[in-house]
Amino acid sequence: MGRDGRDVRHTTDRDGNTWLTDASGNIIHDASGDRIPGPPETLPDPISGFTTFDSSQGHCGFCGKLTCTGNCFK
Repeated sequence: MGRDGRDVRHTTDRDGNTWLTDASGNIIHDASGDRIPGPPETLPDPISGFTTFDSSQGHCGFCGKLTCTGNCFK
């Protein structure tokens, strides 16, 4: 399955956080005015080879989803 332009619409700030952007490159905000985190950074473990996700912006450390309900590891 191919990727379209929406798959790469995010930006990284000077602190290393990623944020979703619109087609013009402006950061997208949710209904409460907060910036929406972009895709999580994947962190391959050098020993085991397993991929984990940076959960510092609310992403699940196992599957990388913002909306994870915990079913990914049950």
